[in-house]
Amino acid sequence: MSKPQRREAVPESETLHAQGREEGYRQGLEAGRQAFGVPWPGTSIIIPTFNKRGYLEACLDSILAHTPEPYEIIVVDNGSSDGTAEMLERRAAELGFGRLRWRRMGLNAGFAAAVNRGLMMARGEKLLLLNNDTLVAPRWLDNLTACLEGVPDAGIVGPVTNFISGEQRIDVPYRTIPAMKAWAASFNEPDPGRWRETARLTGFCMLMRRGLLGEIGYFDEGYEVGNYEDDDFSLRARLAGYRLAIAGDAFIHHYGNVSIRSIGRRMEAVTVRNRRYFHAKWEGADSLPQAARPQAAEAAPGELALYPGGIAAEAADGTLWWLESGRRWRIEGEWTLPSARLAMPVLRRLPISAEPVPAELAAVRWHGLPEAPPLPDVPVDEAVPPPEAVLLPDGSVGLVEEGRLRRPLNRFVAAGWSLERRPVRRRLSSAEAEAIPAGAAIAAAPQLRQRL
Repeated sequence: MSKPQRREAVPESETLHAQGREEGYRQGLEAGRQAFGVPWPGTSIIIPTFNKRGYLEACLDSILAHTPEPYEIIVVDNGSSDGTAEMLERRAAELGFGRLRWRRMGLNAGFAAAVNRGLMMARGEKLLLLNNDTLVAPRWLDNLTACLEGVPDAGIVGPVTNFISGEQRIDVPYRTIPAMKAWAASFNEPDPGRWRETARLTGFCMLMRRGLLGEIGYFDEGYEVGNYEDDDFSLRARLAGYRLAIAGDAFIHHYGNVSIRSIGRRMEAVTVRNRRYFHAKWEGADSLPQAARPQAAEAAPGELALYPGGIAAEAADGTLWWLESGRRWRIEGEWTLPSARLAMPVLRRLPISAEPVPAELAAVRWHGLPEAPPLPDVPVDEAVPPPEAVLLPDGSVGLVEEGRLRRPLNRFVAAGWSLERRPVRRRLSSAEAEAIPAGAAIAAAPQLRQRL
């Protein structure tokens, strides 16, 4: 019989250290959840990273050197194996409580997932996404903030840089990092005359207000690794009525695609896949008007206006909600029909009914039965029929909701909301469809693989 292998005891100090690190993350995450409606008056700088310790540390040093404004740094490590975790642990201890928080993901979940995790942990009134392969320069954050606050209806702003696609790239005279630092210091003189509106911002650096998440939610985790998730987020901000702006007086250096290049040939396949996903999701979006910004923020429906009514939504804590007529009811009982995972900041915009809805009643309304009883806490004289699935002349399924005909942008959207699984009791002719007042089109919700 072989001797049993002796297991080496883990030193108590290491065990306590690991427990403390996990507890710090848990407290930070909970603080982010609790403080979502009462933000800290500073900027949360969120940096996703993967196996680029040297670039990340240089980025951190540049932030520390050139950011006098109140800020916190949140790094989300996508499972690096190059000593990134050890470096972050050391730097967090050096900087002191609250200056640098970080979370290590169990695997490389991609840019969108890492950003979303950082957004969940963030406490700031303003949120800034920053690539790990960047170096910031004097007045970078001050000028970006001035642009966000100075451009009417600005939702997201970004800087200019030396390496990027699109309108944010500018020609630069330097060839070395020391030369860049000297040149950028003079370039970043505040000048609102260099601000300009754009239709697209790239995700290497984006500044937004915290409230934007309540209107459009998180990044779509259906995009793998990286590419196109920033186009998606920009489009959703514009559809909510916000403008995108480039702060032409804010320059940061960008080494460019460092993490993506490390993936090698697989990146081409990822880009093709993400491009197809983007076009499938947004085919027909040209017909969507950019909504005018309402005067009262609490009246803004945001992306919820593009979601169908009569759906079950899963929240971050696993709670199921019934969404209809601009309200939500907690579903009580077993739910076996389709549901969608939606972001908590978006769900919080909907007032909660004082009474839950039994799962059986919600199911009757999901099926669009005209004899469905009214929802709890709704006066009989204010009750409306449940949304009804109808077959449109082109063969797609639409919804008649509160007397208006709502059409999905495309079949991808219809499938995402399980519209084609709903019972259809009538087929509309072209004349019948045209006779029903048009409601808002139905767009897809972002995929959330994490509970956020």
